[in-house]
Amino acid sequence: MNSPQDTSLWRAAWRWHFYAAFFVLPILFTLAVTGLVILVKPTIERVAYNDRLYVEQVDSAVPFAQQRDAVESKFPNASVDAVVPPRDSNRSTQFDITSEDGKSFSVYVNPSNGNVLGTIDNDTRIDYVATRIHGTLWLGSWGDYLVEMVAGWTLVMTFTGLYLWWPRDKVPHRLRRALTIRLNEKGRKRLRDLHATPGALFAPVLIFLALTGLPWSGFWGVKWGEFIDSVDSGYNFPAEDPTSHEHASAIETPGLQISWANERNVLPTSHPSHLETLPLETVVVKAQDIGMLPGFAVGLPADESGVFTLSNAWPSPAQDERTVYLDQYSGDVLAAAGWNESYGALAKTTAWGVDTHMGRQFSWPNAVVMALSCFAVIGATVTAPAMYLKRRPKGTAGFPRRPMDIKLAKGVTIISLGLGIVFPLLGLSMLFAVLVDRTFIRRVPKLRELFGMRQANKDDFS
Repeated sequence: MNSPQDTSLWRAAWRWHFYAAFFVLPILFTLAVTGLVILVKPTIERVAYNDRLYVEQVDSAVPFAQQRDAVESKFPNASVDAVVPPRDSNRSTQFDITSEDGKSFSVYVNPSNGNVLGTIDNDTRIDYVATRIHGTLWLGSWGDYLVEMVAGWTLVMTFTGLYLWWPRDKVPHRLRRALTIRLNEKGRKRLRDLHATPGALFAPVLIFLALTGLPWSGFWGVKWGEFIDSVDSGYNFPAEDPTSHEHASAIETPGLQISWANERNVLPTSHPSHLETLPLETVVVKAQDIGMLPGFAVGLPADESGVFTLSNAWPSPAQDERTVYLDQYSGDVLAAAGWNESYGALAKTTAWGVDTHMGRQFSWPNAVVMALSCFAVIGATVTAPAMYLKRRPKGTAGFPRRPMDIKLAKGVTIISLGLGIVFPLLGLSMLFAVLVDRTFIRRVPKLRELFGMRQANKDDFS
């Protein structure tokens, strides 16, 4: 028989799990679906844009200058921002352009003859839409902050869920039963297993995803980047050359993706010269000579002081991350940032986590684990409300009741304070919940009843 303290602890965990899920699940479902889309982006694009991305095998290509002329002839008022040379002999050349009205397009050219194959409007590109929703819920900065709060509450929900799933009678057959999905059962038992077992198995992955997603966030991520720089474990980017005071993230295009660890670097500037800007052909050869990997992109100088930006395709394994800046007149390397050139210990750890999060660090096994975790989350977000509706007594809201153990409440408060300090936006949301509870819910009898403020009944666990 469980002691009253065990029962109170279980009740407290259930209550935290329930209310965390109440806030998290709709957004977590959205993140899981969009994360799955981003994960299988190459396959989706191969099907959706096959006629633009792929060509018959090219034995000899026309110069990049001729290909660029074809793009500029078709879009005379657009600026060409970047080019992605074909990564193999059956791929087209990608030119990223900005139209006169500021819209972003990717234009694809057949390298064998310089003919334009077609375009993609990047505002409606499948992976762009999924990425915007995944990162900001398409709500801008406020959506970014909301996703960061969800990451914090996901940790609360996951840890309490693990506690609820773990057998209270810790004997081997109990654990085996906890890992079994009883598909032959009906009703709540089957739903519980479908919800709890995959959730428990993939809980470590979900915790990992919540933590490694934070470096992208608008508040915690910025502060984390500043911290690792302040302890000299960041990117050690050379500062002796003149800089433009513009960050690398500002020049990103769909083809020119700067890795998380490099996007905050300040761009260098080209040295004034009487020479002409280097031909694109020469820059591509230079990129190959210095070891840029197939699939790399070339960002073009925006003005007379701009630089050529070379960046390996990203996302990728962290050790392949590399961004190199060339003087547009001489071709000299002005600066380089990457795993070997500049990353400190914390930058390497963060980059490794980010690329594992995106399913790219360990090839296809990494992608498979992340895809399965997305399906586990989707399943859990569907079965949770179904379980709630089945267990809710008729005529009541069925919200979990508050435990009566005061010492337990103090312990939970201390843990909450700790999480709130580490994750400030989570802490603010907790503080907001407390204020609503103290100033509004507790003062309205019907709300007190709805949110489980009354004395617990002995049949609450039946």
